[in-house]
Amino acid sequence: MYQLHGINFDIENVKQEDGPLVTQFMREATPYLHEAGLVVSMDITFSAGDNNNWSSFYERSELSQIVDYLIVMAYDEHWGPASGAGSVSSLPWVEINLQNLLTEVPNDKLILGVPLYTRLWKEQKLDNGEIEVTASALSMDKAKDWITENALQPIFDPISGQNYAEFYDENENATYKMWLEDELSLRKRAELAALYQLAGVATWSRSFGDQTAWASLNLTDNQAVTQK
Repeated sequence: MYQLHGINFDIENVKQEDGPLVTQFMREATPYLHEAGLVVSMDITFSAGDNNNWSSFYERSELSQIVDYLIVMAYDEHWGPASGAGSVSSLPWVEINLQNLLTEVPNDKLILGVPLYTRLWKEQKLDNGEIEVTASALSMDKAKDWITENALQPIFDPISGQNYAEFYDENENATYKMWLEDELSLRKRAELAALYQLAGVATWSRSFGDQTAWASLNLTDNQAVTQK
């Protein structure tokens, strides 16, 4: 009806023992979709160890032999109070995990998923002396607006490979921190995809990106660029 090129499957939070059932589902569904002329892709995560509903159920090697592409959701390295403040997806974290994943998945079957959002972290000192950590997700435009409103000049953080901004609010007794997704970080992610000769890049989510995102993510002509 909508003349789409394919179907992307995003299956998450499954018990490890049920992983083979997910693989079998893809094994049965993919031929029907191919018969309809559709490209089939599936989202996976980096490995986070056994007994982890976020990642351990994916049979990555088997799935790579079934679908046309696997899209690795290369985020969230830091997501909330439990992880502590940090980048959604620092460049060294992505590359190390990517190298490990490529021992299971062929590079021509792998698409690098990149974030078009960042988190604004707030570390507030409470009356009892404890530090309360909260975070909210911002689109690229919203992140730039926050930087402008607070008259900040981001600096390069060599540890994350990204630009970083920080602001202390005296009234709230709180420090705000942000590791930016911008032209610099997205260009570096595209360069990683090219370096490891991946099939392309995908994004989460298209609505979070601004016009600079698409220019930054351009790859060579023989590599597909897709947006989730």
